[in-house]
Amino acid sequence: MAGVLTTFLLFASSHLWRNQIPQGSWRSGTLSSPSNALQSTSHVVGANKTDLLDIERAGNATMGFQKVLVIGLKERTDKKDLLTLQASLTGIDLSWIEAVHSDDIKEKGLPPAMYLQGNFLASWRSHINAVRSIIENRYASAMIMEDDMDWDVRIRTQMQDFARGVRYLTSVDESKKQHSPYGDDWDVLWPGHCGEYLPENDDGRRFVINDDETVAPKTQQPTLKEHLAEYPEHTRILHKAGAPICTFAYALSARGAAKVLYYLGTKGQGANYDNALAFMCRDGNLNLKCYSVEPFLFQHHRAAGPLDKDSDNLNGEHSQVRETAFTESIVWSARLNLEKMILGDTNYTMQW
Repeated sequence: MAGVLTTFLLFASSHLWRNQIPQGSWRSGTLSSPSNALQSTSHVVGANKTDLLDIERAGNATMGFQKVLVIGLKERTDKKDLLTLQASLTGIDLSWIEAVHSDDIKEKGLPPAMYLQGNFLASWRSHINAVRSIIENRYASAMIMEDDMDWDVRIRTQMQDFARGVRYLTSVDESKKQHSPYGDDWDVLWPGHCGEYLPENDDGRRFVINDDETVAPKTQQPTLKEHLAEYPEHTRILHKAGAPICTFAYALSARGAAKVLYYLGTKGQGANYDNALAFMCRDGNLNLKCYSVEPFLFQHHRAAGPLDKDSDNLNGEHSQVRETAFTESIVWSARLNLEKMILGDTNYTMQW
């Protein structure tokens, strides 16, 4: 886990905030502002509805990326079966990257100054293999996710909001044609994590989605940070990434993949892959441009049964059994609504 990071806000004028708000909100088409305490930070209020086809590409079967790559061990057929079904029912196309075991990694094949061992080494190599595949196959971009991911059944609509937010943060006009619906000036997008911080060199820019019914109540957000808690209920924000924890689901542009492969793949590592990528975003190594969203849009599912099945890094450490499956902070969990989707029942189950 990354250590506690010092964060601060650089305030812009309220005049700037007022003049940068596009018309529209998630539900009603009317604007609503953050609390008075946040008025002096540069914010923009987002919307789910748009007639812009370029933005709508973020809601296609690969969520606006050229590929969605899933890292999973060959023997974890249980995870592959469930994620394949879940993706199919929510209209997402997946491509699989076989994860590796540490025993398959030979010392001669390691970069210099590599200090990772065991499962942490295997995780690093598996993610680097996925990153390398983006370059090998000349993908313009790809999302990389782990094989226990869950998301809201409305994920394809949520990703359109995410695209609007990234364009705002990177100063790419929504009407400007780009190769990516997210614009073409980003390296890492990080919508699936287990906690995030504001950047140390915060520019104060926020893309704010108000009255978002896909946002869990604050009481159901265990990773809620103070900077997000100040907003009203059902608010989602996008900002320059501080140091997201956990590489549950993140996207790389071709440019970003080259930077990550060089810096994290060829130069050796002393930190776990997720922390190393977070530090790379935090420190801006190779001018890496990273953007994230809070609350997250992807989260690992906690299945009912032995706790050891949660992670491939666990080998008999836990004897406990989980009675009830859940996914943290996801309102209409796709994993928990598989049967309803199969039967065509749109009265989706909420977790609380």
